[in-house]
Amino acid sequence: MIKGDYMKDVSNKITRFQYMFIIQASMIGLGILSLPSSVCDVAQQSGWIPTLLSGVYPLFITFVGYIIHRNAKFLDFVQLNNKLYGKILSYVICFVFFVYFLLQGSLVTAGFANVLNFSTTKFLSPYSIIIITILLTFLSTNEGLTNIGRLAEFLFPLTVLLIILPLYFINRGDSTNLLPIISDYKLILKAMPDTFFSYSGVEICFFIFPFLTSKKKINIFSAIGSLITITLYTIVVFITIYYCGFNLTSKLQYPLLYLIASSEIPVLSNFEPLFIFLWGAKIFLTVSISGFIVTYIFSQVTKIPYYKSCIVSFGLIFLLSLFFVPDYNRTFFAGLLIPIMFIFVFLWSLISLLLSFIRKGVSK
Repeated sequence: MIKGDYMKDVSNKITRFQYMFIIQASMIGLGILSLPSSVCDVAQQSGWIPTLLSGVYPLFITFVGYIIHRNAKFLDFVQLNNKLYGKILSYVICFVFFVYFLLQGSLVTAGFANVLNFSTTKFLSPYSIIIITILLTFLSTNEGLTNIGRLAEFLFPLTVLLIILPLYFINRGDSTNLLPIISDYKLILKAMPDTFFSYSGVEICFFIFPFLTSKKKINIFSAIGSLITITLYTIVVFITIYYCGFNLTSKLQYPLLYLIASSEIPVLSNFEPLFIFLWGAKIFLTVSISGFIVTYIFSQVTKIPYYKSCIVSFGLIFLLSLFFVPDYNRTFFAGLLIPIMFIFVFLWSLISLLLSFIRKGVSK
């Protein structure tokens, strides 16, 4: 149970395997559909290489996050920042993370609604899809992190299927689409920031380390969870380029959907609904994870009970999702705010790592 009367009815304890599944699921968003287009637009046929190399980000974040919490005796996030930065700066930092995950949840929800309206559920408006998504994710989040951990554990086999399904096209592409393997080193480096953003969400580790029932060898579980998503993204980009070529891939809004829709499987008349179902289940989990962090920060800072905070948090996600339904709003604000937040999180992790060693030395 979580300390503090305002969260007394919420269970947040999770196992190491549940933690691993949450880390893996936190990074699954629209990137799996749109990432091939953005990286091929810059790195051309080498787009799968920056996707693989950028996987260093989640590995770095989870490792640094563990060291910070270990040095601070696994305090919860608010207390951790109070210890490292003082109360005033701690509130500022918590506010920035609150906005960061609020944007994550809202952007993913709005993008998910647009993709469904674009593909399989054209009879539903994006706004109807958002309402359904918010209700389902609220129900999975209002009981706390333990419930999300169980859900992540239950849905993990869907990730395995998402990795296996693109391999169906391994013998249907053209190897010349991948040549030369390295077109330009500068273009590969230039494409990496776009792929970094696809791995955002892994920052949830900063909040959930204290709730692990066992912290032995947790870096191994962090690495495995990150590597699963890195493998998934790399395979998707690689297969898409292999099948479509970088020219077509860079011009498509959702290259993976194009790839899926063009498939002909004897058993299935239409492969796309199955893929959307598998991916959609992971999206519900991703939004639930973002919603938990938003709720947790809001409850910890305001001392409002978790359930009431959950209603407020998902109300905000709902309103922002409605605003982000138009593609212009979503792409403009994502391009403007997410890079800023991303840089802030990266700097916070480095500075906090240094301060955690300093504070540890002082306390000794």
